[in-house]
Amino acid sequence: MATEKDVHGNTTSSPTTTDSQRGRVSSDSNGLHHDHVAAEAIGGRTGDLPEGYYRSWNFIGTVVATCLAQISGYLGWVLPANTLSLINASIGPSPNLIWVSISWTAGFAIGFTLVGRLSDIFGRRWFFIMASVLGIVGNCIGSSAQSIEGLIGTNSINGLAAAGQLSFHIILGELVPNSLRGPVNAFVLSTSIPFAVFGPPVARAFYENTALQWRWCYILGVIVNTLAVILYFFFYHPPTYEMLHIGGKSKLKQLKTLDWIGIFLFSTGLVVFLIGMNWGGGSYPWKSAHVLGALFAGFFTLVAFCFWEAYSGLEYPLIPMRLFKNVEYDAIVACASLAAVVYYANTVIWPTMIGALFTTDVVKTGWLSCAVGGGLLLGQILGGAGVRYLPRMKLQMTAASLITVAFVAALAASNSSTETMTTALLLLGTIGAGYVENLTLSTTAYLWDPADMGLVTGVMGAIRTAISAIATSMYSSILTTESAKYIPRYVTPAALDAGLPSSSLPSLFAGITAGNLSAVQGMTPEIATGVDVAVKHAYSLAFRTVFLCTLPFGVLLLIAAVLSPNVEKYLTDEVARKLHGSEEKEAEVERKEIVEE
Repeated sequence: MATEKDVHGNTTSSPTTTDSQRGRVSSDSNGLHHDHVAAEAIGGRTGDLPEGYYRSWNFIGTVVATCLAQISGYLGWVLPANTLSLINASIGPSPNLIWVSISWTAGFAIGFTLVGRLSDIFGRRWFFIMASVLGIVGNCIGSSAQSIEGLIGTNSINGLAAAGQLSFHIILGELVPNSLRGPVNAFVLSTSIPFAVFGPPVARAFYENTALQWRWCYILGVIVNTLAVILYFFFYHPPTYEMLHIGGKSKLKQLKTLDWIGIFLFSTGLVVFLIGMNWGGGSYPWKSAHVLGALFAGFFTLVAFCFWEAYSGLEYPLIPMRLFKNVEYDAIVACASLAAVVYYANTVIWPTMIGALFTTDVVKTGWLSCAVGGGLLLGQILGGAGVRYLPRMKLQMTAASLITVAFVAALAASNSSTETMTTALLLLGTIGAGYVENLTLSTTAYLWDPADMGLVTGVMGAIRTAISAIATSMYSSILTTESAKYIPRYVTPAALDAGLPSSSLPSLFAGITAGNLSAVQGMTPEIATGVDVAVKHAYSLAFRTVFLCTLPFGVLLLIAAVLSPNVEKYLTDEVARKLHGSEEKEAEVERKEIVEE
């Protein structure tokens, strides 16, 4: 039988039955890693499960709860983000608007690792219930916010909540057979179509057609999260701490020996680094003391975190550095992260591109914006099916990466007359990125012991989110720099040749930034038309630079795809864990009594 290593260097059987699934103890130089696991917690093979298990109320209720929870992630951030400028006009304007994005990204990145790692150790139930409770709290604050600062608090909470809400692959990944993880992930993702794909026009429809406008995004979030909490509470009963640690430490002792220093270093370093990335090129110049101070402080704190994790000798480090000795795992993480870097050129630039080159109509902008979410989700659904029904994931990963890189880079040819072509290229590029994303989401945990499923997928999610934030700042900075270079170069001669007085140039450029030329002295319809053509040409050159900058990352993505593993041998009917009911609860009570005696 083939063997694999867990993240602490322990040998585990693969791909059929692992040490943890058999309830055996794994150990390394630091002592116990995985304790005995109770028999009633282990799923075994599909045929070992009770008859009608997947038709039971517990399982169906759990699936519905995960669907509702991940839908609420879109309601809590994606929808409001599509009307953020309108929200700022409604309850602002505020100079702190950038913190709305920073707070969500930071909470999301940190939460991924914490939820994954801690739920591996302490059991998953209450972590995912509390994630949706946090979603209720955050959306309540958002629905009643009277200032941008209130939304910053909302997004800090909603970012942490989303880390649990969008970790549905951890919940269901250990409850279904290995061979069905991809299709199950695809099904859950498909339930978010109304908001993941049509979120932009829905958000704008709320704003234009209801008295509460954008607040409905948060009100719906409260409703959906409440339903998720109810379903989780009554139907989601995964293995408890006592089932996962027979003969191990008590919860209190485990809590005392938790990697608190690692949690502090990781959270602090990541937040400070993300703040620096979001400040750069926007609130402050990249070479300013604010940006450089935050970047260096965050970076060196994360370096200190890595040294701490490698040499602290803790039994349960937050992120064991041995994790990255697995080249196949590194390749999958790189694919997820680099595809996000390429893909984020679309999510960040596309709304701006629509307004700059194609249309300023609010309704049409909303519908065109659906191309990014729709393409990504379609790719995710196809990737979930592909990992199960198509052979050789390495070939799939390489082909999807090639599609992503080629079609996103081809967007460099866009201009004001290529709306249809640009939308089609964008759609195909994001389909490729979505395909890569679900391939990585569905297969990462195959390489490790089921007891570390939350850890390995959480680390991947945190790295992907952090690198995506870097991509967001990078592309925005490139667009700002390039447009500032090209707009004066092409607009100035166009305006002067059309008859605009040179004394009106300062007000002209101010009007271009504000999107209103009515205050420009000497402006005529003919001059306005010439200026509009020149501005669109300048922006098309700026966008060209942005999309060409995706090519180096695309090359790295293709290299990582070639190094990614095939996973056919892992597509078995093994089930890592199972939900438990009254019989298992009684067994747990008896086990507690025996331990106490």
